[in-house]
Amino acid sequence: VRHGSYDFSFKSYFDGIGASGFFLRGPELLPQQDDLSAMDRFRVWVEDIRDRAAERVRGVIGGPEGEIAAALVVGVRAGIPEDINEAMRRSGIYHIISISGLHMALVAGTVMGTLRALFAVFPGFASRHPIKKYAAAMALAGIAFYLFISGAEVAAQRSFIMLAIMLVALLFDRAALTMRNLAISAIIVIAVAPHEVIGPSFQMSFAATAALVGAYALWSERRRSGMRAAGERSKTGLAVGKLWGLVVGLAVTSVVAGLATAAFGAYHFQRVSPLSLLANLAVMPVVSLVVMPFGVAGSIAMPLGLDGPFFMVMGKGLGLMIALSKWFSDRTPIDAVGLVSVHSIAFLTVALILATMATTWLRLAALPFVLIGLLTLADVRTPDALVSEDGRLLAMAIGDGRLAVSRARPNEFTMENWQRALRAEAIVKPEKAADDTTLAGEIADLSPGAGFVCGKDICTARHPSGALLALAATVEAARSMCGKATLIVLADSTARNTCRGGSARVIT
Repeated sequence: VRHGSYDFSFKSYFDGIGASGFFLRGPELLPQQDDLSAMDRFRVWVEDIRDRAAERVRGVIGGPEGEIAAALVVGVRAGIPEDINEAMRRSGIYHIISISGLHMALVAGTVMGTLRALFAVFPGFASRHPIKKYAAAMALAGIAFYLFISGAEVAAQRSFIMLAIMLVALLFDRAALTMRNLAISAIIVIAVAPHEVIGPSFQMSFAATAALVGAYALWSERRRSGMRAAGERSKTGLAVGKLWGLVVGLAVTSVVAGLATAAFGAYHFQRVSPLSLLANLAVMPVVSLVVMPFGVAGSIAMPLGLDGPFFMVMGKGLGLMIALSKWFSDRTPIDAVGLVSVHSIAFLTVALILATMATTWLRLAALPFVLIGLLTLADVRTPDALVSEDGRLLAMAIGDGRLAVSRARPNEFTMENWQRALRAEAIVKPEKAADDTTLAGEIADLSPGAGFVCGKDICTARHPSGALLALAATVEAARSMCGKATLIVLADSTARNTCRGGSARVIT
């Protein structure tokens, strides 16, 4: 869509996808000719379970809440209304929909917490057996099943590896939240899928996890140094303290993860949600304490047909989450930040590494890199003009947050990307000329930054710098602009030597 933006063909190559298209009508089902392999039969079995579970969740909850619940339980996101998707993106909580480390951790935490509470009902058994290890083993089995049932997307696989290493560490009496475990999981992911390193999912998930592990280590040091004896506090004080600690923990988690991933999100998607911190603080308690625990309980109870009450509570929580996302979205200003400098991301990444891996006063060495990174955020030259991949759309920024385009009905997806990259809020559509001959006579009168004027086969505009841009549909139309235009875009991949010896740059 744009030079330097997300490359769909790159991802498709590593996913083994050679082409994509669409149906003009529904597909026709043919009888199976050959016996399926064991792996294919397993995949069919998993997909069948996912479809049945998704239908069950939608049937119990219904509406947009049911579609989001299906996305959280089995990873089926296609049915979520686009207005709700956009509200969650603008408010900065869309990460809740994509199954990743948050969901894996909540599933593991729900399973571990529930099992340890059940074991505690039998104090004799709990005092003689390592119930924490039992709970960790069951949590590992739980997230493995969740990985398969959710579709096993790359982000989910990476999150499973990271969490599985932490749970295995608990089984061997090792600390779970350490940089060593994070490094081991990174090595495994890089060995399995090295191309993921340059993608936003890898960078944002590992940045958030590293920041959280570093923050947890720092918090543990402070807690040990300032901890009072438990006997000095009443039971009420302990309960209030634990509740307050939970609220503060959720808030700090949102702040730390948000700050660690903001720069990467801005670099890859050219958007930052200004109210994401407040939105996450409002939504995450609902997701962590209501939506995911009851979703896990409903999934466990589904084979017994007892999932109805659990999913109903989950649906109520999702209704509140949708309402909050819309409220914050309506109050969010434009979230486009424009292009972000690669140098800035490099400096901020170094700052993140120093801040999370250092364990002494050396953490302060990250501050100069943070300062340099922030100062160089906008140190990037924006394109003079943008050309679509088929050469049929030309656009340029003309100032005051406006983007002039050469087509009255440009591609919506392309325009959204270009607007975010150039921080353009308004689109200026082309004016119509009587014909190409009339347009050729009016070229001298074109004002810089006034937008495009289009005839039958030619669209022209004068860039704010004074350069003349032309979009031609035919070779003949392009040749008529050779001595006049600075840039000619020709929507013909077979054209050769359109402007011989001319000064115009021609893009086919």
